[in-house]
Amino acid sequence: MSTTATICPPDTEASTELRALRSYMDDLEALGGVGSLLGWDHQVMMPASAGAWRARQMGVFSQLIHERSTSTELDRLISAVEDADPTNVEARVARRSYRISTQLPSDHVRKASEATALAQDAWQHARAKDAFADFAPHLTTVLVLMQERAELIGYETERYDALHDLYEEGSRAANVERVFAELREPVRQLVDAQPSPDTSILKRSYPIKAQEEAGRRIIAMMGFDLDAGRVDPTAHPFCTSIGRGDVRLTTRYDEHWLPGSLHSTIHEAGHGIYEQAFSRLGLPSTLADAPGLGMHESQSRMFENIIGRGLPFWTFAFPVLQELFPAALKDVSVADFVAQLNTSERSLIRVEADELTYNMHVAARFELERAMVNGTLAVADLPEAWSDAYDRWVGVRPHNDADGCLQDVHWSTGSFGYFPTYTLGNVYSAQFVACMRDDIPDLDQQVGSGNMMVVRDWFDEHVYRFGSSRTGSESVEQITGGPVSAQPLIAYLQERFAR
Repeated sequence: MSTTATICPPDTEASTELRALRSYMDDLEALGGVGSLLGWDHQVMMPASAGAWRARQMGVFSQLIHERSTSTELDRLISAVEDADPTNVEARVARRSYRISTQLPSDHVRKASEATALAQDAWQHARAKDAFADFAPHLTTVLVLMQERAELIGYETERYDALHDLYEEGSRAANVERVFAELREPVRQLVDAQPSPDTSILKRSYPIKAQEEAGRRIIAMMGFDLDAGRVDPTAHPFCTSIGRGDVRLTTRYDEHWLPGSLHSTIHEAGHGIYEQAFSRLGLPSTLADAPGLGMHESQSRMFENIIGRGLPFWTFAFPVLQELFPAALKDVSVADFVAQLNTSERSLIRVEADELTYNMHVAARFELERAMVNGTLAVADLPEAWSDAYDRWVGVRPHNDADGCLQDVHWSTGSFGYFPTYTLGNVYSAQFVACMRDDIPDLDQQVGSGNMMVVRDWFDEHVYRFGSSRTGSESVEQITGGPVSAQPLIAYLQERFAR
């Protein structure tokens, strides 16, 4: 199969109008990368005392990017392409971004950037102290700004839809609610049927330095180019693209819980492989992005779970761990290791949750952030509401706020509307992998023999080369021939977790 075809002409074949638009967007991409570098440094390398000034730096810089993203020159360039070719996909994507940007005043963008930078620092300190009261004023400020943003953008049904659409174009809260309703009972039945988990192998001593090496070697096997990226520790793992040839992953380490770093690193590498594809496949800046976070999460969740918890993958990757952790794994078979990676139980922490219960963690967050944005849940009432939501969806109640409403960084960054994309990513990934198995009947054998490029090549052809030209739901329809459905995910979970 071809992995080099693109849906847009190279510059030598593009019209004068399109080349001019691409040149402008190249500059915007470059500026955005500098902003990403400020954000990466803020969470990874910045001295603790620099937080207030970094917030101002990020505020000023976000304002500069916003001004360039809303300029009359950009409007003129987009219009020129639209006039020459009304169906041009690059102009359509640029027009949507321009329309959203022009709905947000420059001072709002700067205030939000500064407020979220301060809120991230406050969140990190509050979580370490288990002190929600220290974070609540910052969360209130950020929430008010995001409610204001939703009103500026506009919506048809509910305020939350305006923010969720920023992360997954065309998706609505009512649709997400139906997905969770479809998943809830089948997942509950599977969880209730699980035996008491044994994860003793995963809790042995795994020196941090060796974990770092294991992560690098395994993601290289997956297809992440370490010459065009790096991995660093942080409080909450993430992936960010600084520019062409510079995609950065972060993870975290626990000497006595190997999956913490292992699957965080694999997860972020899934994002990174997607980001690196745009340069590898030669997409212009106008399209060099995923169409939404659901599509992005489909890759991170697929590599982390469907691939990264499967026996075929560990058939060739487990010897790497045995080499690096001889004391912990010398007496362990690959089958026993994989069995412990796939145990399931109700738990408190989303990022440590098994893939069977994971979507219930997301459902609780979706319910809470939807209520906060729509104005039916006050920040002061969040801790108790969190406990109640976890009781309903996951079946546990947190014993403190650090393991409850303070465990995620997302709300401090203003990312209201993001959480459902994790579950949409799980749904998309199950649909995509089912199609990939139809196309590649010996997929497990190829992965088991170490040919991970067969996975990357398939996604190059069916997903990555399209960039941001079609939405997540459009991608699902184009690839599978049908609508977004949780049924393939349910079938996959039933196969993996049935006893």
